[in-house]
Amino acid sequence: MKNGLLAEAVMQSLSGCDMDFLIYRSPKPEETLALCRTCRANVLVMEVIRQGLWKLSERLRLCSAVRRLGWACKVLLLVDESTDELLASEVRQTVKDQLADGFIYASVSPTYLAGVIDTL
Repeated sequence: MKNGLLAEAVMQSLSGCDMDFLIYRSPKPEETLALCRTCRANVLVMEVIRQGLWKLSERLRLCSAVRRLGWACKVLLLVDESTDELLASEVRQTVKDQLADGFIYASVSPTYLAGVIDTL
């Protein structure tokens, strides 16, 4: 996630849930694939914004690379629906087109986020 505070908040929220998650944070977007490979991730949560390595096209490129790792790693895209409604719509369409496994709005509760991840 681009926003370090958001990333830390998500990590703390997931750690505080009653799920058995092992949570890793990629220090840089370009290191995410290697981290997924190293820890054999089964769920990857990625923030989508309109700039840089966090934009939708870059996230979809990474999603495709993760799918080629050889095991089932689900990709959940996180988008701020109140800041950019058009981007949120594009992310939803991405899931409909089966280019990612799911999406979630940034405004949901930590418990809901944990529940969604648990169902993947």
